[in-house]
Amino acid sequence: MGDWLASVMATFVTAPLLLFFLVYFGARLVGKRKRAAFYAAVNAATVFFIAAVYFLLAVLFEKSYFVPLLLFLLGLHAMIALGYWRKKADFRFGAVFRLFWRASFLIFASLYAGLILYGMAMRVAISL
Repeated sequence: MGDWLASVMATFVTAPLLLFFLVYFGARLVGKRKRAAFYAAVNAATVFFIAAVYFLLAVLFEKSYFVPLLLFLLGLHAMIALGYWRKKADFRFGAVFRLFWRASFLIFASLYAGLILYGMAMRVAISL
């Protein structure tokens, strides 16, 4: 059982887009609502995009970037919380965390795509 779970988790960390599409289409089959299915897929895939970016950085640059990524996430959450508080003059943790989670998805999905392209270009350049 543990080997199977480890294999599935490794697959989703390696290819978080696969998880995104599986959750999206699964939620579409169950719920029939496109927006709810999309948000369910975003919520499920964000943590795997973060992990994938961490491992891509570690492989491409041969250095651990755990602390800078953690500081980036904390800083992003603080900036979103401060902006929300200044705009609304109120602080609702659920709304702030939802904004943070969706912004993290956009940032880390973009970083994932960029690092994949960079890694492929580097491997092709090295092989020439």
